[in-house]
Amino acid sequence: MDSMKPLNGTVSYVVLSLIIAAFATFLAYQLWMDPTQPVAEGFAGPATGAGIPDCLRSSSEAAALYEFLSRRANSKKDAALNAEDGGADEASDDLRELSVILGKFACFKRDLMSPSGIVEATRQQPFYTSHDIEPIAETTARCFAKTIPKRDLDIAFDKWNSRGTVLIKRICTHYAYTEAERDEAMTLFKKAYSDIREVAVGACCSGEPTLAGGEAPRMVHGYEPSDLVLLREYKGYY
Repeated sequence: MDSMKPLNGTVSYVVLSLIIAAFATFLAYQLWMDPTQPVAEGFAGPATGAGIPDCLRSSSEAAALYEFLSRRANSKKDAALNAEDGGADEASDDLRELSVILGKFACFKRDLMSPSGIVEATRQQPFYTSHDIEPIAETTARCFAKTIPKRDLDIAFDKWNSRGTVLIKRICTHYAYTEAERDEAMTLFKKAYSDIREVAVGACCSGEPTLAGGEAPRMVHGYEPSDLVLLREYKGYY
């Protein structure tokens, strides 16, 4: 019996070594497959951090408009004028908010045209009470599910349009753009706006609504049980 003890000890060490090796292999595999690793963005490039506005490669008009308006804002001459009249902060805030709107246009278009059907680019866009009805990522999700009514989509676009128009006029006034230059800026904005609106209406308002894998109404209504349909209006006292 004593001669079996060294053998049993050797077997135990071998089994323990195999268990440790298997665990290490599994851990290494999980780390290699970690979903937090950077995801390849494809030919469209990253949604944020590659320039202003976000998703600038998805809308040439949005990128051209921001470049047109920021060129004078970044010039040394206007920087000196801003220092004198004290309007630099207000003008830069207007330009910054306009860049957010343009980024939402481009990222919204990018998500809607992506074959993956995943809320990705708009997921990183901030919510502004001054020009948003709801977070644009929520709007994108409702578009994918086909549950957003056209009325809600129209309200969101109308607010983006009205706020963007106000910002462009204020920026052009501050930096003393000519009337022709202001018209050029408005034309670029209208082209970017019309482009994404056309894409959104086609992607969001066509097809059957789905929710949790099943059919769903596009516009949610109140529910009335069938046994109450034939009842008359109650006019008594409680």
